Amino acid sequence: MEGNAATRFGDDKKIAAWARGAVLYVQQAGLMQGKGNNQFAPQDKTTRAEAVTVLLNSLAPKEQ
Repeated sequence: MEGNAATRFGDDKKIAAWARGAVLYVQQAGLMQGKGNNQFAPQDKTTRAEAVTVLLNSLAPKEQ
C-alpha cells in the first residue's frame, strides 16, 4: 500500500504520511477500528486491551 494513502479516520492528517498505507491496511483488514469518534489517535499509547484485541482479530477466521 502507498505510504501517503488516505485512511477513513477523522484524524487522518495526524497520522504520519509514511504510516498511512499500513494504517489503511489494518483498518481494511478489520484488525483495528480506531477509538471513539472515528479517531485513530496516532500519538496515544496503546493499552493492553487494545493490543489483545488486535491479536485476537488477527487470529480470527476471515469470512469468505
